[in-house]
Amino acid sequence: MTRHERLNERNKKVRLLFSKLCTANPKWRIDAIIEEVADNCFLAPRTIEAIISHEGIYNENYKRPESPQLKMF
Repeated sequence: MTRHERLNERNKKVRLLFSKLCTANPKWRIDAIIEEVADNCFLAPRTIEAIISHEGIYNENYKRPESPQLKMF
């Protein structure tokens, strides 16, 4: 399994945990749920927010640009 595949699996599990906590605790604020997920997954709350909202590199369809340094060799 490649690193990219492992990160996609992790992101899916983070989104699943977030949705489970949202349904189990409907009166909780979103910040509290994000904090709980961050504590469970050992990630920063900002990273959890980015994963949940599919921002940037946390989007499943993200294609990493090729490094210009690799072209030199």
